[in-house]
Amino acid sequence: MVKPYSIRAFLVQWIAIELVVVAIVAAICVIQIRDDFAHKRLVMTGQLSTLGAEMRASLTLLQQVLQLPDGDSHPSFRQIALGIMKTNPYCNSIHLYEVKPGQSEMSETISVPSTSATPEETDLQTMVSAVARQPEGEIVNYAPPQFADHVVFAMKFMNRQTPAVIIAVYDAGKAIQSIHVPGNMEYQLRLGSRVIYTANPQPRGFLRTILPWFSVDLTRTPEHPDDDVQFHSHFENQVTLGELLDWRLIVPLSLLGLAALYVFHLLVNQRRALAQAREAEQSARRQMDSLRHETRLSQALRVNAVGELASGIAHELTQPLTALLSQSQAGLILLDQEKTGTKDSGLRQALSANVREARRAGNILHRMRDYIVGNDVQPVLQDLNPIVVNMVELMRAKLKEQNIEISMDFAAPSPKSVVGAIELEQVIHNLLRNAIDALSECSHDRKRIAIRTFGQDRVNIIEIADNGPGLSGDVLKNLFHPFFTTKENGMGLGLSLCTRLLERSGGTLHARNDDGAVFWITLPRGRAASPLISQGSADSDPIPPALSPR
Repeated sequence: MVKPYSIRAFLVQWIAIELVVVAIVAAICVIQIRDDFAHKRLVMTGQLSTLGAEMRASLTLLQQVLQLPDGDSHPSFRQIALGIMKTNPYCNSIHLYEVKPGQSEMSETISVPSTSATPEETDLQTMVSAVARQPEGEIVNYAPPQFADHVVFAMKFMNRQTPAVIIAVYDAGKAIQSIHVPGNMEYQLRLGSRVIYTANPQPRGFLRTILPWFSVDLTRTPEHPDDDVQFHSHFENQVTLGELLDWRLIVPLSLLGLAALYVFHLLVNQRRALAQAREAEQSARRQMDSLRHETRLSQALRVNAVGELASGIAHELTQPLTALLSQSQAGLILLDQEKTGTKDSGLRQALSANVREARRAGNILHRMRDYIVGNDVQPVLQDLNPIVVNMVELMRAKLKEQNIEISMDFAAPSPKSVVGAIELEQVIHNLLRNAIDALSECSHDRKRIAIRTFGQDRVNIIEIADNGPGLSGDVLKNLFHPFFTTKENGMGLGLSLCTRLLERSGGTLHARNDDGAVFWITLPRGRAASPLISQGSADSDPIPPALSPR
């Protein structure tokens, strides 16, 4: 779910995109309108220039007719003037003014009017006076003040040494209407400061103020040599908001921008979610590491406490075991002195067992105490088969109680390795206890433990296998790690302790699955082992070998 601030950000960004789309569409429309306006303006300018050029050519033709060598050129002038007015319907009348003999001022000699209304004679006479002062051979335009939409073309020349003036009255309004000015364009024809005719007057709105390039004034320039120097053309193009903002462009661009923005926010939110998930995973991992570290510290503290307790127990049990050993040895001495018969052989056997087990218990306590206080013990060359037999006999009652069969396959002669006997007994004892515990949870009838000793290459191997449930992949991966256990009340130190004990003699401990769990111990053949403590990790605390199995 997108958070509220993300929705607000989405709306703000979408509005910004819409503004950009509107600006782009407006720019495109402005360019199109400007190009269209320039094309229409060029077409209109060409048509108006053609009409003006036709009238100038007509006046020049009439001048040349009057200067023909025949005696009377006035009839020809009249006929040609009628033809000009017929071909050019916007020419209302053509007049010829000359200075007659005995007169000082010009007077009308020929007048060829049309059916349309023409300016009054007095108005033309006023213009004749002005034309008489203009240079010879030049065509000048005038705007009659009393007649709107009309233009006068006037030309002064010398006709057989006599000043003459040709005047043509032209309806500029009709001429401009004939070229079909577009409805959205305003055109003004000006002569000087006076507006002769305005086509399609447009209101003065806001867009006309902010779009000044749609208003163009044209006079004669090197780019427009046909424009009359006195005429002034003014073009303005009306632009509506609908033309400036074309919805046919805005809608698809807006939808495209909205889709792109949605995809962008989707990717950003997905990336943010992945980052949060990664951060949560890292935080959980750090918490798990911290919890695991605290757990190991707590277990290490308990191990230290157990070590101190074991040291005290070893010290306290030494005296009663010594007393037991002394009393049993004294009983044996008395029996030997009295030389009793065979009926006391059972008592002798019991006292001998007491002596043997008391010595073994004393050795274990002695080794435990030496280990706790840090005394080094050197391994010696040992037969492996008797060590295995001793541990099996020690566990015989437990095996019988769980109804577990045990088979032993020993190599002959017995393999020999340089080991600590007590340490190896502790490892075998731990592996047998684990096998018994695993088989106690099985429901099948025949429970079996198989033990083998044999030599391979340069090592001796002791293998202990059971037909129990075996070991899972996760258990195999972490089996020899400290504090890892599969038992409800286990401490997870048994197998890691066995590994440490074997390392002191140069041995290793391995495990696999083969119709149950299989553990095997590898020991070097007759190779001198390293000191007891030096084989351990330099930065790890020694772990008491007499702790109970996992």
